[in-house]
Amino acid sequence: MSNKVFKYSVTQKKERYKKSFLIIFYIVFIILFLNVIVDFFIFPVKQNSVSMTPDMSEGTMVLVTPITSGVKRGDIVLLEPQLKEEHSGFAYFTDRLVRFFTAQQLSIFKKSSFPGTREKFRRIVGVPGDTIYMRDYVMYIKPAGEKHFLTEFEFAQLRKKYRPYNVTFMSAPPTWDNEIGVKGNFDEMVLGDDEYFVLGDNRKACDDSRLWGTVSKEEMLAKALFSYFPFKSSRIYAQ
Repeated sequence: MSNKVFKYSVTQKKERYKKSFLIIFYIVFIILFLNVIVDFFIFPVKQNSVSMTPDMSEGTMVLVTPITSGVKRGDIVLLEPQLKEEHSGFAYFTDRLVRFFTAQQLSIFKKSSFPGTREKFRRIVGVPGDTIYMRDYVMYIKPAGEKHFLTEFEFAQLRKKYRPYNVTFMSAPPTWDNEIGVKGNFDEMVLGDDEYFVLGDNRKACDDSRLWGTVSKEEMLAKALFSYFPFKSSRIYAQ
């Protein structure tokens, strides 16, 4: 009788160990699977400023996809911070998990309010080979090989592959010094290889290529696909 009880007890232990192992295996598999999705397919990001109003207001939740191919004029891209903090691989991995399971609401790293320390959304307005200039906060663009300049909005109207977008122009007081803040005018410049000119849609209330110059494709972390919250203002961004 005791041998039967002993054998039954051993069998039970083996079954419990097997179940425990399977549970741990499935948890690890799910975590790795979700990280693959986050790294290579799609993940949510919260817009934390008014720099992209009106089409992407402060507090908007946006689904983005890591950039694995070309980007186009009119795309909204997520740029890496200009001032990067160094973290260990384990800390970075843990932070990615925390941010994923909290829809980007929590992070193990303390967010700095110092300019240039956060990821930011900006719109690609100029691409390599373009000749560009700005007048009254509107971009004028002459692509490589073309003879005439078009405004950024004429591109959306004349070329169907570009999705129309809206820009905020806040009126400054009559006594405002136009030399203060971001410029609304600059002279012609030609964009070289891997040079992209990015702007915020809120032209008078954001930092962008007018302040810190062009960006390379390597500095682009992801491309905005669409916003899903608030629901009433959901919008498709992808071209």
